[in-house]
Amino acid sequence: MTNYVFWPKKLRKKEVEYQSETLYAIAIFKNDTDYVVLDVIPRASVEGIKLLEAQYRVIAEKLENSTQWSFKLESAVVVEFEAPRLKLMQFFSLEPISLILPEKEFDKKVRALKDGSLRKLSNHPRYQSKNERLRQTLRLLNLYYRHLSRFSKAYPNLCYQQPSFKDLMLSLIEHSVLFLRICKYFSTIVTSLIMTICFLAKAIFSILNWKMFPLVNISATARQIALRCQQICYFPLQYSRIYEKGSLKKAHHETAIHLHKDLPSKYYPDYIRFYNTLWLIINDISFGLILSALLNKHRQFLAINVHFIVNFIFSEIFQKSAISLANNPFGIKLNAELGTFLSDIFLWIIDFSFTAFVKPLTTEKNLYRFIDLLSQITCLIGGSFGISIITDFFTLLSIPIYIFYHISGKLYFWQINIMGSLFYLFCGKKKNVLRRRVDTNYFQLDQLLVGTLFFIILLFLTPTILSFYIFYATLQMISIWIEIGLESIIAMVNHFPLFALLLRIKDPKRMPGGICIVSVRNNKDHEPIFELRSNAIALGLMFKPYSILLRSLLNNYFSIQTFKKLLFGIPIMVNINKMYFILYSSLPKEPVSLFTLKEQFFGTISENGE
Repeated sequence: MTNYVFWPKKLRKKEVEYQSETLYAIAIFKNDTDYVVLDVIPRASVEGIKLLEAQYRVIAEKLENSTQWSFKLESAVVVEFEAPRLKLMQFFSLEPISLILPEKEFDKKVRALKDGSLRKLSNHPRYQSKNERLRQTLRLLNLYYRHLSRFSKAYPNLCYQQPSFKDLMLSLIEHSVLFLRICKYFSTIVTSLIMTICFLAKAIFSILNWKMFPLVNISATARQIALRCQQICYFPLQYSRIYEKGSLKKAHHETAIHLHKDLPSKYYPDYIRFYNTLWLIINDISFGLILSALLNKHRQFLAINVHFIVNFIFSEIFQKSAISLANNPFGIKLNAELGTFLSDIFLWIIDFSFTAFVKPLTTEKNLYRFIDLLSQITCLIGGSFGISIITDFFTLLSIPIYIFYHISGKLYFWQINIMGSLFYLFCGKKKNVLRRRVDTNYFQLDQLLVGTLFFIILLFLTPTILSFYIFYATLQMISIWIEIGLESIIAMVNHFPLFALLLRIKDPKRMPGGICIVSVRNNKDHEPIFELRSNAIALGLMFKPYSILLRSLLNNYFSIQTFKKLLFGIPIMVNINKMYFILYSSLPKEPVSLFTLKEQFFGTISENGE
């Protein structure tokens, strides 16, 4: 059987330093792990080696002025590695770390399973990983410095480490009675303030998501406020998971311990999500300052041009297009009575909407005030709120377009369906609505004549309704694309994995995406020496929610299915809240309850303050 020996690369320097002495390699191992070398000690400490515990073992010896180790194991294969530093959040992982909450990683098929069935399925031996030995060994490697510290404390005569001045000062401060009292009072004030803020945030979130009238489904600003409330309620829980000291202390006790609970891989995604959110909020405020300065500088110019554009659209495009559609556009002969009727309806809607809310909102004076207020809001709470307000303002102005599209689309949809049913009548068939199929049926002559008459009438009316439908469907799709563009900017500002991307660029070991073992060199006996390396997480996994959202947008608004919906008059609606929710993969569906927050966060604060 091959025995793998994982050797820290930092010990090579110690081998050179004690080259003139006989050295012994001490490794830690367990029943289901490989050997991990903790330290090499000189021959002067050979007396203490005999008193080692069962989990420690001398596995190799190197004589004086020798460069080769003599292993006491059969078929020993050396695998070098850089010892990960937990303080820098470095660790090895077989699987890429997930930046998505575990409960949101399941696909639709898995979600259909019940929790009990899913748990039984995941615990079945057939679906368990077969590389458990390597996984347990990686846990030893990730806790290398902790095991080394425990070994040095248990056997100070073998490897003595002089405590630093920083450690001595921190230990002195932590044992100070006055310091403990100050921390206790300060933690009580802080936790009370945090609980009050979280209570208000949860209340606001509940109001915006009220089932009778959910504002988050119709307002981008409401969605932005709800998002901030979710983040505020989740911050304390993330903090308690990241800086919980109780779980880290367990690494010094080996009884009834599952080492994976103490690895940063469990809490590290929360660390990334926490600081990624903080960075995005800071960048949002910085972006808001820039946007506020631009709005404040050019508000007079913006007010004049927005006023001109809105009046041009309503007076030139909407009114003239409604009149021209009734007067045989492009030389196409239309039904005059129906065209005039539809044109009068649309002109009345245009006049009513323009007089009721468009004109009062888009006067130069009101636009100047609106831009001034928007500049102040953007400066105080971030650019995403400013873009959300602009999105809602654009949605409000595009209400007439939606009404036009809805009316013309309904008329076109009804006409297509009625003509389809009448076509089945000519073929001696009819639609069975209950069974959702087409059945054969015998019709009387008078029924066929009436059906033929209605079919001919609808056929001649089709060009008139189709012309109105094409024009307003085009306007509706343009407004949808503009709204999606604005929402995409908000999504980038709120959910871009900036912190994770910077971590991957700065130190790929902090964003592990798996491991690889490569051959680096051969020793004098021509035996290969391998090296364990950590692969960086793939960029595709980091931007997975964005790829899902992009695929959803393409399927809903830029695909053949969209063209089919337009062709058959099926309404195309913008459900931004449903699609935008894909990016909420790093947040729970509901804000964290105050009971859970009090139980976990208060315990963490009090433990740190004691």
